[in-house]
Amino acid sequence: MALAGLFNELVDIYKFFKQKNDYGEEVTYREKVFSTRAKVGHIGGSRSVINNEIQTPYTKNFVLRIYAPVFDDSYIKYRDKFYRVISIDTDREMQQKVVITELVNE
Repeated sequence: MALAGLFNELVDIYKFFKQKNDYGEEVTYREKVFSTRAKVGHIGGSRSVINNEIQTPYTKNFVLRIYAPVFDDSYIKYRDKFYRVISIDTDREMQQKVVITELVNE
């Protein structure tokens, strides 16, 4: 069983979906699916120039309880920034999910 004191950061899990509006444009909407606590760790980051724009792609891992509904197409909101899910590793013995994410450039 995972130690409860380590899960001290509040995160929200979102699902993004596309829908056509009244004018026929495809608009991206986000819907909050779940709020939970997590253990957050910083994996790494760098600074790079992509399409003549400076970007800082940071990578974090979130350790969540096993019941948290996070999937490959989910996004995690942490400290007012969205992170795209890259991989999910489920540890049944510890009753937790380790989710590796990258910062979304908005």
